[in-house]
Amino acid sequence: MQAQDQSSPANLRLKGTRSWIRVCWEGASNTKGYRLYWSDNEQQPAAPLATVAAANCFYIQGVKENTHYYVWVESLDSKETFRGAVTTSTHWSLDTTEARQLDIPSSAAVPEGMKLFWHDEFNDSLLDRNKWHTTYYSNIDYLRKDNLEAMRNGELPEAAYKLNGRTINIFTNDSLPAKAFYPSNGRKISSIQTYDWRTNENLLDNSRGGYFEVRVKRSFTGKPQGLNTAFWFDSPGPDLKYYLQEGTTLDGVKGIRPKGQVFEIDVFENLDAQFVLHGHVDEHGRFVHNLNTHIAKGFEHRDQWVTHGILWTPNSIKHYINGQLIRAYTDKHQIYSPNHVMNVFLGAYGGGGAVNMEVDYIRGYQWPLEDGNELPNPGFDINTTLLPWEGSGALTSGRQGQGVLLKPGQEIEQYVYLDNDKTYQLTYWQQGNGQLQATVENMKLVTGDLQQAAAQATGSKNTFTEQCLDFRTGKEYDRNMKTIRVAFKNTGRRPIVLDDVTIRKTH
Repeated sequence: MQAQDQSSPANLRLKGTRSWIRVCWEGASNTKGYRLYWSDNEQQPAAPLATVAAANCFYIQGVKENTHYYVWVESLDSKETFRGAVTTSTHWSLDTTEARQLDIPSSAAVPEGMKLFWHDEFNDSLLDRNKWHTTYYSNIDYLRKDNLEAMRNGELPEAAYKLNGRTINIFTNDSLPAKAFYPSNGRKISSIQTYDWRTNENLLDNSRGGYFEVRVKRSFTGKPQGLNTAFWFDSPGPDLKYYLQEGTTLDGVKGIRPKGQVFEIDVFENLDAQFVLHGHVDEHGRFVHNLNTHIAKGFEHRDQWVTHGILWTPNSIKHYINGQLIRAYTDKHQIYSPNHVMNVFLGAYGGGGAVNMEVDYIRGYQWPLEDGNELPNPGFDINTTLLPWEGSGALTSGRQGQGVLLKPGQEIEQYVYLDNDKTYQLTYWQQGNGQLQATVENMKLVTGDLQQAAAQATGSKNTFTEQCLDFRTGKEYDRNMKTIRVAFKNTGRRPIVLDDVTIRKTH
């Protein structure tokens, strides 16, 4: 965890990452400066390791990973001294203080009730390497093998970027990156991403999907070859199993991706911000064409701040620009959604001239899950729309807060990502003199075909009664998620109130 040691005083704030420690303090405004000391033991060094003037923040670089450091900050002209400790973990954790005080609010596209679970405001002077890798690689490059050996040997060009304490500018020009990614045409790539092909290290578990949003300003000068700026998702490595379709074998790698599921989602690419769902690959592993695509009209993207968002759910994908819904892919018999981790990229591409993509922030939101319950919005309390539930039910008074009213013939459903091949228990509370049908079904990827896992019909009383239903999720590859559909239907003649629905793993 990136954590501030609880023993640190309130006016000394420490953040430790795998590559640096940020030291911030609140001292007297008229001081001449500060001496800083740090050590991986409790002994303060005899001489200061850094001296700063008229500043209240400093970055300690060249630190060791997963190491507990002690930090001292002393005023040059007073007895003011701060002391604290922090661990340089290799994992990020949500900074709750920063999350409550976002400089710029996210767009209106964030579903009501979703919570921020991962983000980067790029407010540091150094890149947070617990969140980002800085050498570009992807499925297409692995397929073509242009840079395969360079990737395996750790010789890929490093991304060019600058941080100014508010944004990150990811760029290419005649000087940087120092080496072209494609020497034959001089095309350079500066990209940061959440997965590293060489080390097989994934920095972001987004396997449950969510809403992801970036605010960017894109520009270029000259006439760059292969000009592109992109925010996109790609299937991880360390081979082509997620790129290749089921039934295909290439270089000893067997494809596991069902036909019609994406291996890549471009939330925007090119200067017209084209949205692309990639997936058609032939039996020889050759990319054929996209699954679907569109370009939103009426937006100016060059030299303008624009907000781009994608809502990825177990059974749909929706695209937003500046908080406006552009296109929704919601056909339950053509489900593009991946059921596994996706690598997140922010990148600038071009040969000759200069290409710039300045990023203000990137944010990921998910439905909050509590107390081992893996079902979002279990008590129907987090919004006024019932999301992510769908159906004909309506909000009403429940056991403690809100519940959902189902009149005769009405039903509600929700598609949920769960761990595959595991046993779970569905519990729920119902009230009313009627009959309620509860059903859990395993969903087949892409086609949306459903296979019943468990079902029961239960009578209701005037008081809330608890019901339980055990089921097992279907099998998917390795640790990929299984999509299930949970549904409730009033099959009686009188209204029923449903509340406090939970799905918990039983072992």
